[in-house]
Amino acid sequence: MATLEKIRSKGGVFVAIFIGLALAAFILTDLMSSGPSIFSGNQTEVLNINGKSIGINEFQNKISEMEEFNKLNTGATGLTEEETYSLREQIKEMFISQALLEERYEQLGIAVTSEEVLDMVTGRNIHPAIYQHPLFADPGTGIFDPQRVMSFLQNKNVDPTAYFYWMVMEEQLINEKLFIKYGNLLKKGMYMPTALKNQEIAARSKSVDFDFVGVRLSTVADSLITVSEKEVKDYYNKNKKYFKREATRDIEYITFAIEPTDADRTAALEWVNKLIGDFSSPEVDPIQFVNLNSDIQYIGRNQRLAEFSSQVQDFILSAKVGDVFGPYFEDNAYKASRLVAINNMPDSARARHILIRETTPDATNALADSLMDLIRKGADFADLARRYSQDPGSAINGGDLGWFTEGMMVPEFNDAEFNDAVFKGKTGDLVKTQTQYGIHIINIQQQGPATPKYNLATLVREIHYSSETYQDVYRQAARFAADNNTPEKFNQAIEEGKLVKRYGRSIRENDNYVGGFTSARELVRWAFETNVGSMSPVFEFDDQFVIANLVNAAEEGYASVNEVSPQITAYLKQQKKAELLAAQIEAKLASGASFETIAADYNTEVETVNGLSFSDIQVPGAGVEPALVSAAVNTPAGQISKPVKGNNGVYVLKVNNVETVEVSEDLLNTEFAQNTLMTVDYQLIRALRNDAEIKDRRARFY
Repeated sequence: MATLEKIRSKGGVFVAIFIGLALAAFILTDLMSSGPSIFSGNQTEVLNINGKSIGINEFQNKISEMEEFNKLNTGATGLTEEETYSLREQIKEMFISQALLEERYEQLGIAVTSEEVLDMVTGRNIHPAIYQHPLFADPGTGIFDPQRVMSFLQNKNVDPTAYFYWMVMEEQLINEKLFIKYGNLLKKGMYMPTALKNQEIAARSKSVDFDFVGVRLSTVADSLITVSEKEVKDYYNKNKKYFKREATRDIEYITFAIEPTDADRTAALEWVNKLIGDFSSPEVDPIQFVNLNSDIQYIGRNQRLAEFSSQVQDFILSAKVGDVFGPYFEDNAYKASRLVAINNMPDSARARHILIRETTPDATNALADSLMDLIRKGADFADLARRYSQDPGSAINGGDLGWFTEGMMVPEFNDAEFNDAVFKGKTGDLVKTQTQYGIHIINIQQQGPATPKYNLATLVREIHYSSETYQDVYRQAARFAADNNTPEKFNQAIEEGKLVKRYGRSIRENDNYVGGFTSARELVRWAFETNVGSMSPVFEFDDQFVIANLVNAAEEGYASVNEVSPQITAYLKQQKKAELLAAQIEAKLASGASFETIAADYNTEVETVNGLSFSDIQVPGAGVEPALVSAAVNTPAGQISKPVKGNNGVYVLKVNNVETVEVSEDLLNTEFAQNTLMTVDYQLIRALRNDAEIKDRRARFY
């Protein structure tokens, strides 16, 4: 249990630095498991990566392991449905990356020895995830202590929690090391040929001033351009690989919103009226009463008058402590408020703090008292905050929280105890206070001017739909579904009832979101299990009943030429427009036309650009036009270029001046090395995936 508490209290840094890195790089491997499950046959297969089968048992075990790891670090009791969906996506990517990388490791004989692991943990090359982990720091100095690592390793065999935690860390270290070794091999095989380097230097050594005329492709009417079916088919056949697609579905649907009725609103009002008598009694503790009965707990904040709504302000200005206002309607709820206190307090404050959160309450108190004593004796507060505070956001700044008002801080520090310590104290005070997150040592540095603040206990009854309302809306939706069970009837009923039809386009088999629904797996599963023209049963998502019609099903493979014909046609038209304009401009230049003449013929102007270099992305007056940049730096001074076909238009330019700029070969080599790193580290998995055969069958199970 001690290990568990320590991990929970000190594991945040590890999670942020280490797990975050692993997930981003898609290199997290098998944390605890052996080989594939014996049950991972075709019927239970979740993933297949180049023939390697991942069964449902193996996949689900991985999810369970990561959920458990999250609990160890955060103390959370579980994940939301949305978080679970996201975790499944991450686990899928982990398995895919693992399988693809393992193939390469085996081919190249890449491995990590036990000596290398030990070196990363206690040797000369300690990994940052170990070196920076508070679990392995001396509690007195905050400095990494290798002996604490050794002690942890020795005890892990008798502590299941520590064993599990270490297995995750160790496997992460090994995988990162494998990935680095593989990446280094690839990087060593990448180089810039001398000819290419010289070409790059020549281009970069120029800064050019030039004039240009740009003729937009839109100046050519679509009616002047024809694209034949043969041209579309030829383009499709040459570029078919770019039209590969996942299986998708398109639906049309309507919704029946489950919303509170007038009767539900009346019930909420009656509830407040029923309790307001007891709430007003002088014998009743208003804070306790609110916490026992209200939909929203007592917040404990002292607020300025301007923070309240106008109707509450009117009450406060004429009220005395103990008076009650209500019932009143606000924020979709009926409320009654009792004035608890009026305090003259600073409107704002600047403070710094040290958050102490040790493995036990006694240890937390002992360390807090020790630090308080050191500060009173003259120790530097900021230095102690950087070394001991468990609030990493402020610790890096010596505990400084800046200026803030009550309620402005992040939720962790909006506790009544924290606010009272800051706003009821005085400048210079050193205060120790307890919140649910630990013990805070607070130093009040400055306070704003005093102003009246009001503390209200508010009884809240939020307006929700009743079970009767729910059943009534469901009956409406069920009746609609029964009466309109064909696409024809569905659309006719929508038209006659002037209902709003909604659309879900290009839904993928493992999607969790459809339209505005955040957890629509049932709807997605139905869309992939039925036929076009089918009507759905009544689904419920986000306080809405949904009835859908499947209007299109596109299977995995390649989009047909007919499906992509409009897109290909539009592209080919743009190409033909560019060719037409280029031919026209070239003819005009051949006949001796000037820049000004060409500009006038196309109702445009001559643009001037100064100081453009090869590294520039945008051209003033033209936008992102790499072809124009290339032409400008490669056209000799005084010479008019041939027409340049760009993304948005056709251009002709004249270079007026060329300045020579010194280009460092060392800098070029450094840039190449950096680009190589980015290519290897961020595009490696993507490149491996493009050549892989991956079957994702998660929709069978989730």
